[in-house]
Amino acid sequence: MIIIGEMNHLKVLRKSDLGYMLTDGGEEILLHYKEATSELSPEQMIDVYVYTDKENRKTGTMAQPNLRMGKPNFVQVVNRIDGVGVFVDNHTPKDLLISKDYLPYELSQWPVVGDMVFCEIKLKKNSLVAKPVNRFDVLALHSETAYQETELVSAYVLRVAEKGLGLITNDLVYVFVPNAQFRGTYRLGEAVLVTITKMLDGEAYGSLNEHKERLMDTDKETILSYLKEHNGKLPLTAKSSSEEVERFFQMSRKAFKRAYGALYKEHLIDFDENNTYLKKL
Repeated sequence: MIIIGEMNHLKVLRKSDLGYMLTDGGEEILLHYKEATSELSPEQMIDVYVYTDKENRKTGTMAQPNLRMGKPNFVQVVNRIDGVGVFVDNHTPKDLLISKDYLPYELSQWPVVGDMVFCEIKLKKNSLVAKPVNRFDVLALHSETAYQETELVSAYVLRVAEKGLGLITNDLVYVFVPNAQFRGTYRLGEAVLVTITKMLDGEAYGSLNEHKERLMDTDKETILSYLKEHNGKLPLTAKSSSEEVERFFQMSRKAFKRAYGALYKEHLIDFDENNTYLKKL
């Protein structure tokens, strides 16, 4: 039986106008001439990757695919159609679709061309499609790599969740980044550099924030900019709640208090019970 999405060991039957006809002893498929890596002869046994063409007919290629059944891998996004999904390169003439059903609801979280998504393939209505893997799929790979705390590691966004980001490293280690450990927004397949904060049971925890001192300088500038643009007044103090801080700035209460305290020590701000004021120098 010729299996779609797998390497198949097949025999060359004959040449046709379009290419070589191959068989497993029962079924026949076409290998286009451009998909052969060399001249082939009748009775020759070859290994080909089998996929389906635009008419959902089985066809083959002697190129090595990125994805095979049961073997997830990184694949690069080559096209994106809003409302449909994104297409990834599988080193075959036909790119694989990641359906919108497998992508985040927010379009801003969809991959863009050039991003790398860690996927598996599925057979759907006799056609191969790609699907991003989840955390449990990554953990099931049992990567033996262990990172050190503070180690900086290359990774890609695997999942955008309510409580944080799920990443996968080049060593196939799953890294969770809580909301408090990153700023801004990220998308599936985006390349990042993550600082490892802890390893536990084969998975890691990390941060996408810059070094505290550099980050605090950025936060100080954010607070000062607000004050300068609003007549030197900010309706927050060091006692304000996390919810109140988040209404004004995209930073945690802890980060706000750290930057706030530094500004006060530098005699750049003053405050009363309800507001903070920019000092006139």
